Amino acid sequence: MQIAFSGKLGSGKSTVCKILNEKYGYEIYSTGTIQRKVAEDMGISTLELNKRMSEDPSLDHIIDDAVVELSRKRAGDKLIYDSRMAWHFAENTFKVYMYVDPTVAARRVFEADRGDVEKYSSVDEAKEKLIARSLEENKRFKDIYAVDNFDYKNYDLIIDSTSATPEQIAEAVVTQAQKYENEVFSETQMLLSPYVLFPTKPLGTDDGEEIKICLKNGLHFVISGHSVLSAMQCGKASLVAAKLVDAEFEADPALLGEYEKNGEFEYQTRP
Repeated sequence: MQIAFSGKLGSGKSTVCKILNEKYGYEIYSTGTIQRKVAEDMGISTLELNKRMSEDPSLDHIIDDAVVELSRKRAGDKLIYDSRMAWHFAENTFKVYMYVDPTVAARRVFEADRGDVEKYSSVDEAKEKLIARSLEENKRFKDIYAVDNFDYKNYDLIIDSTSATPEQIAEAVVTQAQKYENEVFSETQMLLSPYVLFPTKPLGTDDGEEIKICLKNGLHFVISGHSVLSAMQCGKASLVAAKLVDAEFEADPALLGEYEKNGEFEYQTRP
């Protein structure tokens, strides 16, 4: 089984991939790994290849073709693609998108030692620049490939690292990949932190046993399943199953305080 990883900046993809490599025996192919192979085949350095790619976006397709070739050549092997666009090009893969609360991501990046290239004066600055970089990157992908990296329907699994550990994420990915291998999913599966799900109905509303959500501006709004949501928040769950739906709703920021007080937590990002 091959797994293609994409996701938010700061979501911890590389850490999870490392665990999948060390604990579950998956071989990692990152964009950098593939770029080094392409540069070697072209007889140039990776630095020169990156320079050429920045000047000529069509060179991205060289990397894409290498991913396609690798996925075909190694079909059936335990491979991981740590690459934003591998989901689109690697064939017959289990496609995973890692989400993370924007504020949590910014805090992680701000506190991490990423050298002089990625330094920020505050968490707020990190958040602002990470969001801007992510939007610009996705625009580039839309321009080159005419696809939306943020569209959850492109993936087999959406999984959230906001409150789950990398070990929990890795275990859940393997479990879901095995289920997918036995029977291909008919719709995108979602495992999200209950602390990134925003209620649209008052605390105590009993409106079903399944959490259904809508996306707006990259945030998750609960349409039904509010009693389940509050129970998961009170139970300090790391991940909860949710289903993506299209529906009309009214967001009421005043509701957040009710759920925060009941579950004894604080939303890190507020809509």
